[in-house]
Amino acid sequence: MNAIQGKRLASAAVIVMSSIILSRVTGFVRESMLSWKVGLSWAQDAYIAAFTVPDLMYNLLVGGTISAALIPVLSSFLEKDEEEKGWRATSTFINVIFSGMLLLCVSGIFLAPYIIPVVAPGFNGKSAATKELAILLTRILFPSVSFIMLAGICNGVLNSYRKFAAAAYGPTVYNLGCALSIILFAGNNRESMINVAVGVAISAFAYFLFQFAFALKNFKNYTFQFDIWNNDFIKLFKQAVPSLFSSSIVQVNFMITTAFVTMSVMEGSLAAYRNANTAWQLPYGVFAMGIGTAILPTLSRKYAAGDFDDFSNILNKSLNSILFLTIPIAVGFIVLKEPIVRAIFSWGGKFDENSVVIVAGILSFFSFAIISQSIVATLNRGFYALQDTKTPLIAGIVSVILNFIFGLTFYRFTNLQASGMALSYTIISTINAILLFILLNKKIKGVNLNKFFTFALKAVLASIAMGAALFFLDRLPVKLEAKTVQLLYLILEISAGVLVYMAVMILLKGEEALYFVNAVKGKINEGKIKCKKMQNNH
Repeated sequence: MNAIQGKRLASAAVIVMSSIILSRVTGFVRESMLSWKVGLSWAQDAYIAAFTVPDLMYNLLVGGTISAALIPVLSSFLEKDEEEKGWRATSTFINVIFSGMLLLCVSGIFLAPYIIPVVAPGFNGKSAATKELAILLTRILFPSVSFIMLAGICNGVLNSYRKFAAAAYGPTVYNLGCALSIILFAGNNRESMINVAVGVAISAFAYFLFQFAFALKNFKNYTFQFDIWNNDFIKLFKQAVPSLFSSSIVQVNFMITTAFVTMSVMEGSLAAYRNANTAWQLPYGVFAMGIGTAILPTLSRKYAAGDFDDFSNILNKSLNSILFLTIPIAVGFIVLKEPIVRAIFSWGGKFDENSVVIVAGILSFFSFAIISQSIVATLNRGFYALQDTKTPLIAGIVSVILNFIFGLTFYRFTNLQASGMALSYTIISTINAILLFILLNKKIKGVNLNKFFTFALKAVLASIAMGAALFFLDRLPVKLEAKTVQLLYLILEISAGVLVYMAVMILLKGEEALYFVNAVKGKINEGKIKCKKMQNNH
């Protein structure tokens, strides 16, 4: 990978990560607002259960087909200057999956009374109002999936053309619309949550219009056709079918988890689990998904061009970046779990200190999933770029089976309740990461395991030192009653932790830390040169 390619890839990753940060922050606003308005209550449990199946449908058709099939295949055609040929297959593909989505949405509306008892069996033993509200909200939310899917198609096309910035900021529009609906309407009653669901559906439509405005000119070769016998479409479809299932593994696992969590004796247990899941998803979404989204088109083009050395180098560099970022975050989440939860969700209202303790306990079991699931997401992109969607599917099926086994075990033989399901997720994501490592290395010898583990060891040692510093700071006798003081002290703790981590990584000669320091020095020197030029001109 030459310097120009490296800068382009880094720029793409920065654009995607910055947009994902904005998207995740607004997503946090959305989630925290819901907890603030209704607390860990039956109303939020009903809303979360209602959103589970539509979210699964979205990931089946958007997360699977677009990430794993559409982007690599269309990128390959663009790399070969065969844009019109690629769009003949792409047009049919878009039309087929959208037709499938419409059918699923209509079916979901009518079958909601049968879906909710499967997704949330624990609702059968609780108040009938929770179950009835979940069914109604499911019917309202299902149509919104079609709009989000259309927005996802626009994103996939834009990413294929390497227009990352245009594709990246749409989710923020959706999150802000949802947050506004929650602020205006949310309450611990039936009518309020119905209004929230309607607002979410309208926000999904606005999201689609926003993305389509940017992608419109790239659809110049789109045609409304169903040429299902086209050889390129058949190839694309064969890519998509396994990825439909492998990309939905996270959601299937979440459905299994939801089923077990709803059987908890505590009211609001599903809401607490969702809050903890939201917290760890921020760094996962920013770093793993940001890097993964940026490297997939490049890896696809390298594979299409036969540049296998560059392919391996880009993948190895991405994995090291993932370790460099996620290992200290996981340690920080364990040590600072309560201050983090308090900062995100506790803004007064109905999310009290008892809720902080409950959610923080679940978050501590989720923490190391940040590392393992980030590795899984990156390795999956490697397989997708190789146009191999079967291997991630097989690994994903294994994780689903294990999740059910661990979930049932923790539910029956421990008192962990929702925390047990968080632990189950962490265990299965770790097993999944190990399995994908072995299979990818066997397939192309594309992962330098010795180099990977050497770097991982350095990151672990630096993170332990950081964790010790954070543990000391968090237990100083400082009064943190005011919300502003709590936030400022948390920022201070995080800043100190980052400094300790970077200092130890530099001492251990961690490649990513040295690269970061050199990049900062380079920017400073560039600034000095520009200042001198400006002074000379004057």
